[in-house]
Amino acid sequence: MRKLLALLCISFVTLLAQPTVAAQAEESAIYTVTMNYRVQNDGPTEALDARMIIYLFDNVSGWAEQRVLSEQIEGATLLSDIESTDDNRWVRISLGNLQPGESKTATVVQALKIKMVELSINPATVGTSLPQELLVFTSPVDGLFESNAPELQSLALQLTDNTINPYYKAKQIFEFVVDNLEYIRQPEGKEHGALWGYQNGIGDCTEHSNLFIALLRAAGIPAKAVSGFGYLALYAVGGTADAEQLGHAFAMFYLPNVDWVPADLVWPLNVGSFGKIDYSHIVGATTGGEGIVNDGRIRWPGPGAYKEPYYRSYVGQAPNVTFSFAGGTITPEVLVEPKFETPSSIRDGILRLTLIVKNTGQQTIDNASASISADQTYFEILTPAQGVGSLTSGSRRVLDFDVRVKEAAYDKSHTFTANVTYGSSYGPFSGTFLAKGDRTVSISSPPSAPTQQPFDILLLALIAVLIGSVVALAAALLRRR
Repeated sequence: MRKLLALLCISFVTLLAQPTVAAQAEESAIYTVTMNYRVQNDGPTEALDARMIIYLFDNVSGWAEQRVLSEQIEGATLLSDIESTDDNRWVRISLGNLQPGESKTATVVQALKIKMVELSINPATVGTSLPQELLVFTSPVDGLFESNAPELQSLALQLTDNTINPYYKAKQIFEFVVDNLEYIRQPEGKEHGALWGYQNGIGDCTEHSNLFIALLRAAGIPAKAVSGFGYLALYAVGGTADAEQLGHAFAMFYLPNVDWVPADLVWPLNVGSFGKIDYSHIVGATTGGEGIVNDGRIRWPGPGAYKEPYYRSYVGQAPNVTFSFAGGTITPEVLVEPKFETPSSIRDGILRLTLIVKNTGQQTIDNASASISADQTYFEILTPAQGVGSLTSGSRRVLDFDVRVKEAAYDKSHTFTANVTYGSSYGPFSGTFLAKGDRTVSISSPPSAPTQQPFDILLLALIAVLIGSVVALAAALLRRR
């Protein structure tokens, strides 16, 4: 049985300061993330003091909201205090001595609370002067952010030459990348830089983010990459998902008088989000690109990655020691998913929407209530908020909502939003949560009024009969004279 060599439990002051129940529901979720790191000796002699540096999740605020609620490191000895910069957080560990054929695993378990962030940016207040220390994030990085490539410089100028406002420059670059780079998932380990993505017109989250960052830098806007994870229940079995399948990259850029701003070029549904990230985004690390490309290969920092592995010494013939990431999992502890089913047809001007509220997390939720909203110019919500009650892990409720469709709604597409508030707890944390889900619905023209032709024919026939009867009666009277 694996011996527990070190156990580190941290409860942050920010957690302790939170009230038992939040005064207002907030869009957030809680995850448990487990990362495993392995060292193995396949050589004929003992390896002494195998060491490595591993990354940890960190607190993030402002452009993202992430809090580490607790963490523990098992199977390793901590060689230093946890270290951090503005971009990364890491710790040096030792897995001890390894006999020939022996392997050891260090496991890091962290609980994270992620909150939805949607920045309200007034473009008129955005400045143009950059802090001197941020100019480094406008520089090119070979093989990653090739902002000095003539093709990308020309494109950035073309996209932004109609404005000096950095907000509008960034928005125009964002829209170009979203509209012109086709999302095609790349093979594992085959990530590419910005120039490759632009020249080939394809890429996944990595290529989209790299091209966005390179074009921003070519336009003089500081930008960095974010490596992390995006939780999708689609990849989960029993609520737990393979972390490697959920790896995700997005971006952040700097606006004077605003600070750093998040941008995801492919999430959700390949339409992206500008100045906004939801609670499915888990921040692993941020980087300006330094040291990311080695021997033509892109390797991002953050949990699941490691650096500077070595063993201190050996006796006799050199051992054959390998270090590797041994996989990880992401488990939602507090997470609710509201999803609309395909709506039924409109009857008598009423549209029925079916909402499924599923408890995807491991913890039971209580006092849940669901409602829907839409633009009141086009719709009147007839069904008020409905109580859902308590839901155990994996259970769900199916709710129907009736909506009156106004005349102006036809021949247009509209977005309906589901809002689910609920209570839940994780360890010492208790709170009131909010989950949202959207559905775009196309409202086609109402059916035409029934034709009046059968009635008209019948009326004409009746008139013809009456006229004929009158004529026949008149003729009979004339003959009697």
